[in-house]
Amino acid sequence: MKKGIYTGLMLASLTFGSALTTVVSTPDTTVQAKSVLKKTFKVGKTATYKGVSLKVNNFKYIEPGEYDLADDGNQFIVVNVTIKNKSRKSYDYNALYFKLNVNGNNKDMDAFPDSVSDLLESGTLDKGGSVTGNLVGEIKPGTKNPKLKMNVDVLDNSKNITFKLK
Repeated sequence: MKKGIYTGLMLASLTFGSALTTVVSTPDTTVQAKSVLKKTFKVGKTATYKGVSLKVNNFKYIEPGEYDLADDGNQFIVVNVTIKNKSRKSYDYNALYFKLNVNGNNKDMDAFPDSVSDLLESGTLDKGGSVTGNLVGEIKPGTKNPKLKMNVDVLDNSKNITFKLK
């Protein structure tokens, strides 16, 4: 009888010990995810944060058309992106999660010129799903070092994946 109790206690301690090991290894994953937020990626590279991958496929500058609304002297920057959901749950995306960063000023990518199709809007990606679309923002000609930022945490504006548009 006593042997059964001791064996049960031994198994319980081994079970709880392995659970503690799992908890201890979890922060390593968080550190890796946070390192993505500190890097600036190049066009064509893929950044992954908590199972969601973002890739800037390409970008180009276009002049406003006759009926396009743009501030005087500005042109449009069109950024083509792909979002892939590699996580285990669905992922909501929205064009408003993206900002054009110029010299520390973050502006919405909310322009919609007539000559640009396939604009990224909003939706939900199921596990394994992906979407590709264009984001458009206004920019002054000759602007140096523009960046595209994607906010990955709606509740924390400091968590962004950043791409250098160069």
